[in-house]
Amino acid sequence: MARMRVSRNVPLLLLAALLSSCATTSPDAEVRKLEARSSYEAGVKSIADGRVSLGLASLKQAVEIEPTNALYHNAVGAVLLNVGRFPDAQVEFQKAVELDPTYADAYHNLGSSFAEQGKWEDAIASYKKALAQTIYASPENTYNNLGYAYWALDRRQEAEEAFRSALQLEPKLVPSHFWLAVLLQKEGRKEEAKLHFQAARDLEPTSALGKRAAEVLKTIGDGG
Repeated sequence: MARMRVSRNVPLLLLAALLSSCATTSPDAEVRKLEARSSYEAGVKSIADGRVSLGLASLKQAVEIEPTNALYHNAVGAVLLNVGRFPDAQVEFQKAVELDPTYADAYHNLGSSFAEQGKWEDAIASYKKALAQTIYASPENTYNNLGYAYWALDRRQEAEEAFRSALQLEPKLVPSHFWLAVLLQKEGRKEEAKLHFQAARDLEPTSALGKRAAEVLKTIGDGG
């Protein structure tokens, strides 16, 4: 089975806002919060500019200054995840959800760090925790990753349900179309599979999955 890179839904560039300090915060604590925020924002900017090592150093500094901030741990973990340091990323995401048990993005990212290590049951548990949170901006990506985790364990019915849940939330989610099509083809449901291969191809004809879908369609007699 072809291995899909797990989509990570990394929130680094989307979460620049921090909670405002309480009125009872001491001046020294307030200064440290501002220092941590400055390091965090510098890290985000460096990463956006492609200076990953410098950005990671700044994010780690934010964690050192304010170790109880879940956002900073999640940000460090996101960078580590993207550079392939999966066990280290796992540690950061676990700390993030310990600090904030309602942090859906951190649960999603924790699931992805498990998935990258082949720890599929742990990945499933983390993805489910992400989906259980009341506030979550992009659950469709988690359903997609959940589907692939089930697929990796050959739990096909659950995988199909997860991919369909993703597509119900976001009908243009190409990875879910593609991997649902692969699953359906394996199950012998070729006409239904063809529809999802066509969707993947037509939605993103120049992407890797879109091109692969087009190749599959040619082999089954539908290259139009």
